[in-house]
Amino acid sequence: MPSRSFGDHSPSDHASGALCATIRSARRPIPCIPGTPEATLAGLLRHLPFSWALGLSLFTGRGRLRVSAATVVSVLGIGVGVATLTAVLAVTGGFEEAFRDRILGVYPHVVVMSRGNTFTGYEEVAARLGTVPGVAGVNPSTYDEMMISSDEGSAGAIVKGVDLDGVDRVSSLRSLTRGGTLEPLRYEPRRPMGVLLGCELASRLGVAPGGRVTLTTPLRGIEGGGRGPLGMAPSQQAFVVVDCFESGFYEYDSRLVILDLTAAQTFLGRGPEVRWIELRLDNLFDSEAIRPALLSVLSPFTLVDFARDAVAVRDRIDRVIDDSFGTAGAGSVQDLEVAVLRSRQALEYSELGSGPPQRYRVIDWKEMNRNLFGALRMQKVVLALFFLIIVLVAAFNIVGTQLIVARERVKEVATLVALGASRRQLMRVFVAHGFVLGLLGVFVGLGLGRLVVSGIRALDFGLDPKVYLITKLPAVLHWGDALTIAGASAVVVLLSCLLSSWRATRLNPVDGLRKVA
Repeated sequence: MPSRSFGDHSPSDHASGALCATIRSARRPIPCIPGTPEATLAGLLRHLPFSWALGLSLFTGRGRLRVSAATVVSVLGIGVGVATLTAVLAVTGGFEEAFRDRILGVYPHVVVMSRGNTFTGYEEVAARLGTVPGVAGVNPSTYDEMMISSDEGSAGAIVKGVDLDGVDRVSSLRSLTRGGTLEPLRYEPRRPMGVLLGCELASRLGVAPGGRVTLTTPLRGIEGGGRGPLGMAPSQQAFVVVDCFESGFYEYDSRLVILDLTAAQTFLGRGPEVRWIELRLDNLFDSEAIRPALLSVLSPFTLVDFARDAVAVRDRIDRVIDDSFGTAGAGSVQDLEVAVLRSRQALEYSELGSGPPQRYRVIDWKEMNRNLFGALRMQKVVLALFFLIIVLVAAFNIVGTQLIVARERVKEVATLVALGASRRQLMRVFVAHGFVLGLLGVFVGLGLGRLVVSGIRALDFGLDPKVYLITKLPAVLHWGDALTIAGASAVVVLLSCLLSSWRATRLNPVDGLRKVA
């Protein structure tokens, strides 16, 4: 007699329902010894659906062993994979957060620049920007690349002039200084101008507070902010080092030089001119949403602009009609439709309706550091996909585990088939078993990953700032990353469960019936 698989048995829905009813509502239950698989199954059937109850009962091993060895191996395999993925995402997320915090400790959330060569009249622009809801503070500043030198050496530097009265509204510069104050930096006409250096730059130049450095700029204006007959001329001047700051970001600590805004304008000889206006927001992640409000304050769309656009629309339509008909007028309805289509296209591809010409450009912190944060996000995605392969390999252990379970329980499975269980019901049993097995591994992995992240923080791994830009290995686990890890791992586990349940139900139940006999 040819052997038959589970799929060859297709009992009716009545028979399937009778199976559940027979097991659940037997008036004379079979006596069960406490702690045996039969007792476990009887307890599960009282509280769970049929497929889930049978699936959970498969976790018990042979004899009186509560959990099979294959189950433990599968759970630990998935747990190790999830823990590794959790630690990797925590480290990559920690790098992103560390860079963001250190960059925004010195630099603002948003800068507003003039589209022209000069940015004068910035006081009135700063006052308007300060009225925008969501803006916590504004402050003008200069920004130029120069050469800085001392008796011990020289280096390229970024010289930034800041208004000391408003610098605390846009950055944490004051708290980053070793002395905790910026007052010695304030410009006084009859006193040597002071500079604030990054501590790494000060160490490279071999200077301490009270020492002297020389700034050399290749471009300098003449008094009054104009230019000489041959253009901009280079200039240099000596400054006194008043203190140093340590932001924790190597790029700034090794290159940035801070001056009072008035001192920077005097040294550069450009008059009352700045590079940009810095803004700090109540929520740094609202930089994109607040951009239209900033542009509307900088260049409002007035009635004059509306009237200008209306006149331009009328002139554009008149020009299209003259080109289409001339003095003869429309010859047919089709000619009129063509003229309307051409007029619409002329308006669509024009600059009308785009608002007034923008004199200013708004750049947020994401755009200023697009390359850095873009590379970090790409690295995070690639590493997550790479280490998800470990979870995928561990999830396929479920396939082998369920095949082992199916062979161990072939007698019980054959009995269910004889009672009328369908192939779909048996697949649901094994899917429930495998999915719960995988979820246990995911939760174990998240717990292990949390312990690994805590260990990284406690051990305080040191990094070379010249290579990694920060001094220690960061690790930050966000709820969003944890949910992403759990969701992706659960999907991988579910797919492996579908494969393993299909394979498990292909076993021959005749072997089990022979054991029953």
